[in-house]
Amino acid sequence: MLYDATDTIAAITTPLGESGIGAIRISGPDAYTLGDRIFHSQSQTPLGERRDRSIQYGTIVDEQGHCIDEVLALIMKGPHSYTAEDVLEIQCHGGRQSLSAILALILRQGARLANPGEFTERAFVNGRIDLAQAEAVMDVIQAKSKAGLTSAVSQLEGRLSQAVRSVRQELTELITRLEVMIDYPEEDLEDIVVPDVSAALQTMQEKIQAMLENSQSGKMIRDGVVAAIAGVPNAGKSSLLNRFLQEERAIVTDVPGTTRDVLEEWIVLQGVPVCLVDTAGIRQTEDTVEKIGVDRARKYLDRADIVMVVIDGSRALTEEDRQILASVKGKKAIIVLNKEDLQKEVTVSDLTDYGFPVCPISANTGAGMDALKERLLQEVLAHGLMDGQSALLTNTRHIELVRQSAAALTRAQESLAAGMPLDCAVVDIREAWDLLGSITGETVHADIVEEIFSRFCLGK
Repeated sequence: MLYDATDTIAAITTPLGESGIGAIRISGPDAYTLGDRIFHSQSQTPLGERRDRSIQYGTIVDEQGHCIDEVLALIMKGPHSYTAEDVLEIQCHGGRQSLSAILALILRQGARLANPGEFTERAFVNGRIDLAQAEAVMDVIQAKSKAGLTSAVSQLEGRLSQAVRSVRQELTELITRLEVMIDYPEEDLEDIVVPDVSAALQTMQEKIQAMLENSQSGKMIRDGVVAAIAGVPNAGKSSLLNRFLQEERAIVTDVPGTTRDVLEEWIVLQGVPVCLVDTAGIRQTEDTVEKIGVDRARKYLDRADIVMVVIDGSRALTEEDRQILASVKGKKAIIVLNKEDLQKEVTVSDLTDYGFPVCPISANTGAGMDALKERLLQEVLAHGLMDGQSALLTNTRHIELVRQSAAALTRAQESLAAGMPLDCAVVDIREAWDLLGSITGETVHADIVEEIFSRFCLGK
């Protein structure tokens, strides 16, 4: 931590702009002393002596005695507050000027502007939440769907932390038993303890593997599914995006190569977040700008979870169409046979040999869109997306730590099976124990904590 954790800090916790209410949070040992200097009300009782979790009506007055705004002051005394410190939250009118003036006054009175994520970091440092719960705070804020929100709230409530601590407790017991054997070799306990430890390791491996098997589902719930819309110029990619969004988001013209860059928009299909990516038409071109767009489109074909290849059904398949279809072989893809409202030159039967589901539509009239959405949803679900309650691992950092801990336990099992010195197994089991502790923050390095909280928004 590069700053003083004992400072009294303050920040605006609501987005700047025009709104009915804005809020400023003050946290730290001098929160109420500072508040007494700027908050005026009919009661003369100092804020620190007023009832915890009470709301006080008054005004904020500057050094010259000028009233800045009428406010409500929320008193939340530590340790029963968000940061586990004394917290004073000021709710004022939501205008930019009012919020900025009050925050500037608070800072002049001796508070320090909070760093991004510092309120949540203090909650972690003060033991109110663990690191996994702290990371879930941002997941709640950034949830893209109901399933994502359900999963994030579950993590915030400590569901993942409880599972990790349960496994770590079992590992602690195994380490203790093995170390007894190492410390007292004359007792000849190996024939009794080693098989028992091996069986316990196998049970824990199965638990961890079950978590990893659902990790793809969890990550997709948290981050969403990327569905790239690809095809040759004028196949109707931008029209398809607009039809999904029910608005004219992408420019549509008869001129080939209109889309020069990647356009991303989010939709939710029955609670599933899907990022639709409209890419440039893929073709050979000498136009420098268009060539950059085509290169980016090809990269998205590699990165996407699902590709929708748009084929213009009103003209014969071109070599470029065939190349695009060949490039998505082995990926999850849907062939969107567009322009069903025009004279057909390509039929569904012409495309079945490529091995992908074919959805005939008209992006112009909207015909076939319901069937396409249903097929897209089926492909997403087949890709492993489940409801928010079933997802335990949603964070890439957590997934990697669990994967590494599983590998460490495998090495420990192999050591025991090979009759190697017990110290070898203990080293690997301890590594797994440390890795799992990094999820909750019990064994994490300070630089990792700093990096995690640096991603948070100011005021949280």
